[in-house]
Amino acid sequence: MAQNEGAICFLGVSLPRFLIITHQDMKKILLIITAMGMLMSVLSCNNDDEPGGDGVFNVNTPMVNHIVNQKNGNVIGMSSTHNRLTLDTLKHQASVELTYNDGNGDKTVKVSNLTATATRLGFYVLKGGDNSQVKDFSGYVDFNESSIRYAYTTNDGIRVISTIADVFFLKTKNYVTYDDTTAATSMDNVMYQFTLNPAQKTAIVKVMDIVHAKDWKRFINITASSVPVTVTTNGYVIAGENLNTNATYIAHSDSASVSPGVKQTDKYPFQVFNAIVDLENDSIIANYMIGSSATVVASGRTYPNYTAY
Repeated sequence: MAQNEGAICFLGVSLPRFLIITHQDMKKILLIITAMGMLMSVLSCNNDDEPGGDGVFNVNTPMVNHIVNQKNGNVIGMSSTHNRLTLDTLKHQASVELTYNDGNGDKTVKVSNLTATATRLGFYVLKGGDNSQVKDFSGYVDFNESSIRYAYTTNDGIRVISTIADVFFLKTKNYVTYDDTTAATSMDNVMYQFTLNPAQKTAIVKVMDIVHAKDWKRFINITASSVPVTVTTNGYVIAGENLNTNATYIAHSDSASVSPGVKQTDKYPFQVFNAIVDLENDSIIANYMIGSSATVVASGRTYPNYTAY
């Protein structure tokens, strides 16, 4: 492939300059798009989701529940329910109404008098609370990224971790190797999003902002639909083979006179994809192949346990 004067060396691989200088801007754009999409999905479910003049938010949120019976170790599964939050940002107090399915139908418990600590603007950590049916409650609400998470254990030994349908990882460590002499690359800013469908036990997998050095492409995103999900004691295994994908990318042009543009392709299936999403320990480990030439090993922390960006 011909190289023009805009090419520079990146981790031992000669890459076009546009693949490097657009990285931070691309990451910010992707974060904004992800946040806006999640905000619409969360706040459009109920017309009382707007803050009142007194700083009180009432949010009725569809959430996916990961459920395990800790007494016998049985995995009950995952289900979709609505959880209601009332958050007083002036008094720094909150209450939640939690609905989960223990295998014998939906159950609802309420936890009141939670302490809502603002650790940064728009981000609240929820702790404490008064309820004899629930112990070990913890949670957070992030109005910046429209992300909510609750974790608790009932007196019956039912462990529940509730997340919005999109479980995502903003910062991960990635090591990419190739089937030829192309130098391996390391990337710390690849983003992953798993959109869970409890009814189908599948997920939409989206990998964002990853470079394929051999083919001189920076993928804005690579998306696979209907990837099988297995519920485990600590979270989910999202895995499949020969998964069709749709990808958006920026490619280096052979001609220096032609400006690179955003293109789409379905020529990069996930030959193998395996991700272990550990909700209890807030971590991800993923191994997958982009097409037949690139193999990726990734690890990271679930949102919000990431290095500040």
